[in-house]
Amino acid sequence: MGEKNQIIDSIQKQFGEVIRKKRNKVGISQEKLAEFCDLHRNFISEIERGVKSPSLKTIILLAIALDCSPSVLLKEAEDLSHDDIYPS
Repeated sequence: MGEKNQIIDSIQKQFGEVIRKKRNKVGISQEKLAEFCDLHRNFISEIERGVKSPSLKTIILLAIALDCSPSVLLKEAEDLSHDDIYPS
C-alpha cells in the first residue's frame, strides 16, 4: 500500500506544478482561476502545492480555464513524476 501512496503523492504534487506553470503561462492569478472554476483561491493554492486532490469536475474546469485538455494536465503530471514512479 505504501508504494501506491507514493505514486499518488508524486503525481498529485506534479499535477499542482503543472497547474501553476500553465496558470502563469496564460497570465492569470490564483484568484481569477478560482473564480472561473467557482472555487476558493485557497483551494487552488492547495492544489498547486500538492496538498489537495481536485475532483474530475474540477480538473475539467481547470483545463478549460487553462486552455488545454484534462488529459494534457494529467499526462504532464505523470511525465514529471516518471522518475518517482519508475526509479532506475
